Amino acid sequence: MRIISGRFKGIDIISPPKSLSLRPTSDKVREAIFDIIRFEITDAMFLDLFAGSGAMGIEAISEGAKFSVFVEKNPIAVKTTRANIRRFNIEDQTLVIEYDVLRFLQTARSLGDIKENFNIVFLDPPYASRLATQTLIALADFPYLDKNSIVIAEHSREEVLDEIYKGKFTLKKFEGKKYGTIIVSYFVAL
Repeated sequence: MRIISGRFKGIDIISPPKSLSLRPTSDKVREAIFDIIRFEITDAMFLDLFAGSGAMGIEAISEGAKFSVFVEKNPIAVKTTRANIRRFNIEDQTLVIEYDVLRFLQTARSLGDIKENFNIVFLDPPYASRLATQTLIALADFPYLDKNSIVIAEHSREEVLDEIYKGKFTLKKFEGKKYGTIIVSYFVAL
């Protein structure tokens, strides 16, 4: 895996050990996602849920996001994310939270010194878990969003997502793209 574009373009990303059975977002899909959000990423606050290696949040910083928060519960994946952050020397633009994603969203766990809400949220739960729906339900009530925040969900074709999730915010689907056996669904917070 490598960074697709921006200031870190072409630099390799450390992958978690294959024994973890993590499925990183492919370069092709990552590039397609950033093509869609390219005009929203500059100076954005980016939240990378189920972060794995941290590739999405690092790609966001490479593209001009001012800060990325990574939430991941697997300690080996967290170690890989931290190694990638050191590799790119972006410690001052990142926060890694080793915690269960749903519990993090539902308890609105403290984000330390972060005072701004997230402009863009990316989630890529394990496909077999079918956690995309539950995560979107939790995000609809997540207090660290703003009106017009973009939420991007990568999920398998077997997990059909609703068009709208209602809570404190209404997450309304505005785009869906298929890439083989996966779908990337885009929502806006209203």
